[in-house]
Amino acid sequence: MKRKIQVAMLAVMAGTLTACWDDDNDDPSGTAKTALIRTEVLAVNNEHCASGGLRIIAGYDDNQNAQLDEAEYVSSKYICNNGQQRSDGEGSAIFDQALVGVAFIAKDDVNCPAGGQKIFMGVDTNANSVLDSDEVTDTQILCSDGSLNAPESVINALTASPSTILANGSSVLEATITNPSEIDAIVWKDEAGKVLQPRSQNEQNILDLQAGSELGQYTYRVSIEKKDTSGKLVLQTKSVTITVSQAPSATQTVSLDTRQVFLPDDFTMSSVTGDITGTVIYGNPQPAPANALLRLAAIPTPENTELVGFVAERGALNQGTTAEQILQSMVNAVSNNLPSAGDHIDQYSQTILDGGDVSASYNITLTSSMLPTNLLQIMLQQMAVNQIGGSTDALTPASTEVAVTDFQFDIVVSYSQAADSLIITATLVGKNNAGRYADVISATTSENISAALGSTLELQADWFRAVEQTTSKADFLFVIDNSGSMSDEQNKLSSMTQSFINTIGASGIDFKVGTITTDSDVLRGTGFTSDVNQIETDFIPGIYGSGNERGIYFSEKALDPVQGTVTLAGYPRVGASLSVVIVSDEPSHYGSTPQPFDPSQNLFVDNGYRVYAIVKPGDASLSQYDDLAVSTLGKVLNIDQISEYDSFMSTVANNAGATSAGYKLSLAATHQILSSSLAVKVDGVDVPRSTSDGWQYYPLSESVVFTGTAIPPVGAQIYIAYQYIKTTP
Repeated sequence: MKRKIQVAMLAVMAGTLTACWDDDNDDPSGTAKTALIRTEVLAVNNEHCASGGLRIIAGYDDNQNAQLDEAEYVSSKYICNNGQQRSDGEGSAIFDQALVGVAFIAKDDVNCPAGGQKIFMGVDTNANSVLDSDEVTDTQILCSDGSLNAPESVINALTASPSTILANGSSVLEATITNPSEIDAIVWKDEAGKVLQPRSQNEQNILDLQAGSELGQYTYRVSIEKKDTSGKLVLQTKSVTITVSQAPSATQTVSLDTRQVFLPDDFTMSSVTGDITGTVIYGNPQPAPANALLRLAAIPTPENTELVGFVAERGALNQGTTAEQILQSMVNAVSNNLPSAGDHIDQYSQTILDGGDVSASYNITLTSSMLPTNLLQIMLQQMAVNQIGGSTDALTPASTEVAVTDFQFDIVVSYSQAADSLIITATLVGKNNAGRYADVISATTSENISAALGSTLELQADWFRAVEQTTSKADFLFVIDNSGSMSDEQNKLSSMTQSFINTIGASGIDFKVGTITTDSDVLRGTGFTSDVNQIETDFIPGIYGSGNERGIYFSEKALDPVQGTVTLAGYPRVGASLSVVIVSDEPSHYGSTPQPFDPSQNLFVDNGYRVYAIVKPGDASLSQYDDLAVSTLGKVLNIDQISEYDSFMSTVANNAGATSAGYKLSLAATHQILSSSLAVKVDGVDVPRSTSDGWQYYPLSESVVFTGTAIPPVGAQIYIAYQYIKTTP
């Protein structure tokens, strides 16, 4: 069935328009000007049209005289009468006439955001004085610069549900039309221009889309032609992009009283009953037997289990009003209930996350060896029960468990005082096995991924083109305590040098390291350097410095934007991230005498410098090193835990890499990302999660960073699939 296009003389269209032609005559400056159009009637035997016709001219009114001068022409097209000759009743020759039709483009069109007009050109071959759709031989578009009173949008919304789908998956595209009519002409097309069939004749505004197997992003368009209340033809086109994604890594959910916790698919869960709301988790085990669900029964640990843990929800139980306070109370309770007087639990790292959540890591040292399941039983009793003195099921160790004296304990806690809801996720593993489980531990306890009951997981896929990673820059300023009390610790600081160099070196990032002391802003050695030997020398400044440790003060002085020694040396470099690492075994002093220092409002926060503190936890109440680290999204390390320097410096280096060379996830700033669900491909090949030759996700930087042999070549296509939490209203 032919569609009629309203005919109007182009002369009535002259007005304020921005040319947006279908040919290549766009204004190269990209600026909005007044565009004018005019027509000339061509007589028979014209050199362009033997049978006569129309010349359509468009251009910009550069001299603003409200007329189109010859020097202002940018487009000239001819539409000729077709030469078919008929005779009227008096025997005079009649030619099929060239006609021009005009349709109005509504606002929010994919081609013309402010609306505009579309010109249709052709020959009236059926002599009905109307330009039918099959008579159109050429078109041009004029987009308004905003001064044209264009029609309001007729496609109110174009939605895709979902917008990210798995390969060979399906989605529903739906256009919401203002005042829909049976005579509306709706056309769906893919990005190649192929016309797609809508759901049905009665539901032309809906397209049931079936994706193919090729991963990527695909754009679909819907166009509509409809008559407005005055009978004018109104056009509009909108587009939507569909992402065809690979499946993310598998995840699982633990539903508690008020929240649900999302975990990697690296655990088998076994419900535990008694005065507890939660579950025991076993890393990479065989399935738990059916009788594990009996109340106050003996719950056997699956054979070959090395990593154990739990997820639980409880109230504060008068242990504090913040996650940090309650965590300290729980750890103290565990410490007081270890089997022997010589047993101890030492925090070696802590990070305060957004919203006050706390992620922390501990070393547990026992005088006599113990099975992981037996130690987990103590933790459940002291940390997970939902009432004071409550009881839980007995946990039965597996026959394959190995007793050890050294454990690594990782935990993340979140507390809502209004709901009196404490969410705990924890893992426990023998220290000798911790390295093999580092990735799953990080994905489980480095951030608290919980949501309200009823929340769901949605799929997202991000695409990037790999950049030259060696052009990414990361600068580091180390501030080393050189007082007499540092004699023991300082001599061991060089042990972190090689780990730092290896980690930052594997990232392929252009890095520089500068070192000052807690009593001076003078850069040591040759200043900023990437020479390994020089860095190691700079990290050992001696023990004859001032006993008045002023690490923050001299850091600020060195980083002063005008006279700072670091600034005058040209650092941080343009385009480089800056990390500040303060190392001290004493509380900080600000100035010659204690002066007010606001950890949340200072030079570091203002400039986005991330601060790390290697300090004594016992000094926390007297020091602001750890407070500054928290406020700048850094990390805190116990200076006495020398064995943890390697992993800590790895975090410092990789966080800097994620900031300067990482690929930031598009939804990380606005949604909770389930980092354990990340799946990464480079040029279609799966890349493993690995700190050495793979990738890692850094929540504080909201980015994925590649290391070692996995660093993508320039121009490679990086594909990252993941899930995010969609909260129920």
